[in-house]
Amino acid sequence: MELVRRGLVLSPDDNISAIFNSGASKYDGYVLLFPRVITRDAYESYISSIGCAQSTDGRNFTLSCTTFIQSEHSYENQGCEDPRITKLEDEYYITYTAVSNADGNRHVRSYVPGLASTKDFSSVRKHGPMFPDKDKDVVVFPEDINGKVAVLHRVEPDIQIVYYKDLENLKAGHDAAFWKEYLMDIGRHTVLQRQFEWESMKIGAGPPPIKTEQGWLLIYHGVDNNRVYSTGAALLDHDDPQKVIARSPYPILAPATDYEMKGDVNNVVLAAGAVELDNELFVYYGAGDKRCALATCNRDALVTYLLEHRNVR
Repeated sequence: MELVRRGLVLSPDDNISAIFNSGASKYDGYVLLFPRVITRDAYESYISSIGCAQSTDGRNFTLSCTTFIQSEHSYENQGCEDPRITKLEDEYYITYTAVSNADGNRHVRSYVPGLASTKDFSSVRKHGPMFPDKDKDVVVFPEDINGKVAVLHRVEPDIQIVYYKDLENLKAGHDAAFWKEYLMDIGRHTVLQRQFEWESMKIGAGPPPIKTEQGWLLIYHGVDNNRVYSTGAALLDHDDPQKVIARSPYPILAPATDYEMKGDVNNVVLAAGAVELDNELFVYYGAGDKRCALATCNRDALVTYLLEHRNVR
């Protein structure tokens, strides 16, 4: 099974050199996208901010700003990238990659996951770094699991899970002692490991998991040994996401068009946002680290396809 390409939804213009890897959310009758934006002025240094675009149909978007989230603190002084958005209770939680050059060398960058939240998308509150460095692709589950807030993340090369006792704990973060113990036994927290050729180098979560009757639907990306980024999917157990019910042995979207195969980074399709509209899954993905594109599928058909591969772990 493959997602159906619907074309580009956001592209560079006179002021923007690259716009890609959009988080997505529904709000007040609109579909909102939150793309990673690199303006012409920032292109040489390749410092990103996170913009905002809106649509009434999920296909035609108007970019309203390029600095919805931007660098303000030392841990993100080289940019804010690749957001994901999850609604919990009455707030929207935005995870993103915060990039810095703490050693003063802009060519040697470090990154940590940052956390922000908003109730209305008009103002944003930042909560600081979520994890130690060298961690990416952080997504928050849209419901508690066994009374705790569940978060997927990626310490290369696989996908792990970590829990927080409540939303205040999520905002405050775990302390250094917790992470020291956690990282010493990282394998115990693994959800998905690399298994297939198309994901042989590393994998990472895409949009926040989507709850279905059969389990949590996770769209994720995989990178092969030729550094080709493709998109796959997995189905995780409702109560224990470390139990993998099924996963796609082949990509459901792989670079094939000119705008996916050529860009600032060639051969990339990386999904970061998804919304459901009338049981149709709208998946927004970065194409070639240059543009934002849309692909769709019937959600139930994707779940059925995955269940045909129940024995794949």
